[in-house]
Amino acid sequence: MSTALHDVMMVALDVRIWSGRKKLRPEDLTATGRLPPRELVSLGSKRLCSPDVLQPFLQVKRRAETRCQAVGVRFARAFAIPRGAAKPLLSSLNSLADQFQQARTAFLSTYDEELARWSAQYPGYERLIATELLPKAVVASRFAFGYEVFAINAIDADGELADVLAQGGAGNLTLGLVGALYQEVACESCAFVRHSLTGREHVTRKFLRPVRAIRDKLSGLAFLDPDIAPLVGSIDDVLAALPQVGPIDGASLAALRGVITLLTDAARMREHGRLLRERSARDAQRSDGPAAMLRTLAAPVREGEAPRREIAVGPGATRAPRADAFW
Repeated sequence: MSTALHDVMMVALDVRIWSGRKKLRPEDLTATGRLPPRELVSLGSKRLCSPDVLQPFLQVKRRAETRCQAVGVRFARAFAIPRGAAKPLLSSLNSLADQFQQARTAFLSTYDEELARWSAQYPGYERLIATELLPKAVVASRFAFGYEVFAINAIDADGELADVLAQGGAGNLTLGLVGALYQEVACESCAFVRHSLTGREHVTRKFLRPVRAIRDKLSGLAFLDPDIAPLVGSIDDVLAALPQVGPIDGASLAALRGVITLLTDAARMREHGRLLRERSARDAQRSDGPAAMLRTLAAPVREGEAPRREIAVGPGATRAPRADAFW
């Protein structure tokens, strides 16, 4: 297993929310001789309270998932995050846990009144609702907000077990996380293009927030794949060239569209990062040309071997990727 996983922590959210529903039974449909309203029954279930009162819990859950996904990658019903991001993330989750508890307390304090209000909205169906009502203590137990944090350790395997693991492709977890990372970034970028960039002739600097968030996510997990750092460098180059004040339009907006378009395609991202890394390696070799030539000339020639000749190559500067290289 890759040593990169030593820098990975897993965060598994455990958020449970009472659905406020019960299974719809055949006799419920014939209680009054007419079909119940759609707001009361749907998809084989019946609502015991207004779905609006459960929204605060769902919002907290979505915020927790969003914050985990902002710095990590979904994996096995959890989020793989860099160790460096663990402390601020867990502090944020602790704050959300407090908000969840406050919402739970507020909901339970008006539980009986809410049930009565919901039942009063549907005269003639009071029995349909009342037959499934749960005591407040039982409902309270259906709400919970928590998380588990754990690390991934390699299996100390040798002999036959190591052979079996190798045959099954074990040890490729890092590759799976990298693929998931690129795919998540592509999905987030597509959503950004669809909702924020399509059809615009200029944007303000607030539109850079999602781009910076994607950039920070890639940077935080760059240890998983050597091709990520060059990709982050390309994003940084474009962001640095944007005007610091005023609207972003013209060539600047075109460059911004270019890098975001790149980020919408997982395969192109990987290829772009790989090409930049390989070019950087070639430039580094060219810049070492004179020193390599001196080492060659100083090396003794073995008997029977033709004298070695090497053409010196001048130092080559690594060039930053152009904005127009993204499309």
